Amino acid sequence: MSRLIAFIIGSGANIGQHTAAALKAQGYHVAVGSRTPALAQATKDGYFPVAVDATRPESIKAAFAKINQELGPPNVVIFNGKITAMDPGTLVVPPVPDDPLTLPLDAFAQHADVGLPVFAAAQEAVQGFRAAINTGALRTFIVTGNPLPWVPADNSVTIGLNIQKLTEWRLMALFASAYAKENIRGPQHAKVYSDLVSRGDQADWDYRFTLKGEQWKKD
Repeated sequence: MSRLIAFIIGSGANIGQHTAAALKAQGYHVAVGSRTPALAQATKDGYFPVAVDATRPESIKAAFAKINQELGPPNVVIFNGKITAMDPGTLVVPPVPDDPLTLPLDAFAQHADVGLPVFAAAQEAVQGFRAAINTGALRTFIVTGNPLPWVPADNSVTIGLNIQKLTEWRLMALFASAYAKENIRGPQHAKVYSDLVSRGDQADWDYRFTLKGEQWKKD
């Protein structure tokens, strides 16, 4: 019989923390991943802390290897990593705010590579989903998104985040279609994620929800 194991990549103080608590309440063994995890506090709270840099595929693969060895392959994986303005090492904005082509080419290439971590996480997740121990388990892969893929791209400052979320959005569409036959599915975030994890069917891959945690109906 499979164990309920979840891995949250990017377990920050908001979405990640609340989602971890919601899954733990459902009986999951929750691995919480961040660049510098608070080891003592996470362990005290009943989680399995693991160091992971959500911008580096090799770090993601190493984190999965550790979790697989210590807990077993996760049947729920949530990619909550993101590029933010608070992370100057990964976010570069155009020197001239209203002129996106002033962004250095190497900076654009850096932003264009943001799909690699999600792809790496999905590869590792699917390997675990297919493990014999997870046969019959509800298997879920979720990537935290935002409205950028379907709103006007009129702010050059957010070009990096736009690229990231558009890439993740397209990858999730592809993954949802490719693996649907294997039943691998892709404060408000925690409730929605918890509901998605416990569903018996596959939800819409592009699952949008309101501030109240209710599904937003697309036109």
